[in-house]
Amino acid sequence: MTIEELAALFPEIPADLHGEPVLAEFAEAFGPQLAIAEKPSACVVEQAAGNEFYMKLVNPIGIYAIGLAKRDMVLDQLRALVEGFRADPEGFASSLLPTDVAPAQVKGPGCE
Repeated sequence: MTIEELAALFPEIPADLHGEPVLAEFAEAFGPQLAIAEKPSACVVEQAAGNEFYMKLVNPIGIYAIGLAKRDMVLDQLRALVEGFRADPEGFASSLLPTDVAPAQVKGPGCE
């Protein structure tokens, strides 16, 4: 996945990160997971794989986007994710999911 594809999927990724080499490495390393990543709705009671990938991979960038994290901190988080992936691609990618991940996102009562 390229930065352009990543930014199209997740517009919450601030433009000031688009030129960062680590974001390109992140997009390439986690392309398969990012392709299915999906922000969980507010009333999800069981998260699916796509929700887990969103929360672990994209959400830290979103926290920076709303001003609750520093730029250097989010870049360090991306570097750590990429380094973990490079050390053990299959093992690290699978470690992003809990063993009891739901096959589909499950919403609580009263949610549509």
